[in-house]
Amino acid sequence: MSNIDSLPDKPEFNHGGKLEQIKHAYPRQKLDWIDLSTGISPFSYPIADEIIDLKVLPQHQELLTQAACRYYKTQHLTVIPGSMWAIQMLPILRKLSGIDVRPILLPKQGFNEHQKSWRAQGYNIEVYDDVPTDQQLNHAQACVVINPNNPTGRLTKATVLKDMLKILTSNGAWLIVDEAFIDPYQISNLDKYSMSNRVADENLIVLRSFGKFFGLAGLRLGVILANKVIQNNISSLLNNWSINNTAQAIGIKAWLDNSWQSQTNKKLVLAGERLRLLFITLNYTTVGTVFFQTLYIKNANQLYELLLTKGIYTRLLDNENGIRFGLPSTELHWQRLEQVLTTLHSDKLIQST
Repeated sequence: MSNIDSLPDKPEFNHGGKLEQIKHAYPRQKLDWIDLSTGISPFSYPIADEIIDLKVLPQHQELLTQAACRYYKTQHLTVIPGSMWAIQMLPILRKLSGIDVRPILLPKQGFNEHQKSWRAQGYNIEVYDDVPTDQQLNHAQACVVINPNNPTGRLTKATVLKDMLKILTSNGAWLIVDEAFIDPYQISNLDKYSMSNRVADENLIVLRSFGKFFGLAGLRLGVILANKVIQNNISSLLNNWSINNTAQAIGIKAWLDNSWQSQTNKKLVLAGERLRLLFITLNYTTVGTVFFQTLYIKNANQLYELLLTKGIYTRLLDNENGIRFGLPSTELHWQRLEQVLTTLHSDKLIQST
């Protein structure tokens, strides 16, 4: 059943990562700010001490592509300036296939830039809950799946995605899988979720983010995995200097550093479990991934504001029915978060749904 009417004509989009704005809005808050708003790993890849030459224009290094191919275990990819760039470009790319009035399928809850980008290009949007129905897939020109979903943490198995792809391909439609948060699952050899090694399929596009797992979102680096035709079209939208020198130098090292990846993944999994157990000890049920936990509550807006007054910046969901908590970066921040949540729970200021 279509949920197209459930979307507002001009939706308001919010994001985490706006700490400077938050600081100006709460000038009386003098504690060290704890930024849990983005869901990005707090275990950033160490930036080397050597000087990177920024006096010359970026020239794409073949080593960058080779390193990306090794990390993502496929040759079918193009390095891009962040997965957000791909999210913005895919609606434009789709138009190269010709005029198509069929809707774009998007998850009812998910990273809102997908909806924003398709809307900006004049596409009709239809939403689905957990997975789209066969009826929806049969009359869509593209379906976007966020796997794992942000903010719900829902994981869709690759077997389900392959069935979806079969229906979409039979109708000349695309399956777009945003795997921005999937790295820990793939590093742990849980390939039953990722579609990254299946992108030779004609109508499959997979987006991967560098910044989430490697904790360096400011580099603006990512990849788009697809067949050669789509890669060529993507390349035509890139300019000659799209990937800056710093991003290339660090990307090459990070993608090839198996030891750091393995060690960091273990730390990330432990931190994610610690956050999940923190809410369990307070008798709250959350959903999420190793990067974040989402707490659905009645008074989400009130709790969000209370946390800000205590120097804790989280992500209030767009419909204000929950809050997403990322991972603290230091032990002191962990202790403050635990203390604040325990106090708010004792004072009955967190109202469960």
